[in-house]
Amino acid sequence: MADGETKTLTKSQATRQAILHAAAGLFHEKGYAAVSLRDIADAVGMKTGSLYFHFDSKEGLVEEILTLGTQGAMEASMAAVGALGDGADPVDKLEAVFTAHTCFLHDAEDFASGNLKMLQQVPPAIRERHVRQERAYADYVSRIIDEISATHGLAPGIDASILRMLTFGAMNWSISWYDPKGRTPRQIADQLMTLVRRGALAAPQSGPPARSKKPSKV
Repeated sequence: MADGETKTLTKSQATRQAILHAAAGLFHEKGYAAVSLRDIADAVGMKTGSLYFHFDSKEGLVEEILTLGTQGAMEASMAAVGALGDGADPVDKLEAVFTAHTCFLHDAEDFASGNLKMLQQVPPAIRERHVRQERAYADYVSRIIDEISATHGLAPGIDASILRMLTFGAMNWSISWYDPKGRTPRQIADQLMTLVRRGALAAPQSGPPARSKKPSKV
């Protein structure tokens, strides 16, 4: 009995994943408003009524896709940073985020690309909830950049908030121009981190540190 229940659950999970991937692909291709539950059911090869067993509405389906995209990227980034251990250099933490985020985008391209295209098309209530998730991720990365600013310093004129938005924009946009025959997602992240190291971080101090003057005895 228990074995049968496990097999049924596994089949159900596989079907649910197939629905999510098909829906994300259709939403990315046609836009949220132009896709119906029947379109999604047809893409998976099932009847629309059967799809309701897994999702009771198009709104519920799209919200899960948005969550999978943002939460998946955040969890991958946090795991990569956590693997560095306590006391890790914040610059290394940021590099771990870039690598994990970029690789996740390309591993879960359906969900990532769907996120980028659908957010302005979904119902306002869903968009507001999703924006809160994005802010939580942004706050997490902002704290890492603040650590960098405190320990290494940022180059003159570099705004920490703009740095975060520019780097995430660059990673997210890579989905649009990525060529599988070219650089790998990890190499793309390395290139971005090189730009940050050379252009956004404060220049390291050269020469021996200045000695403090001893107070005069006079």
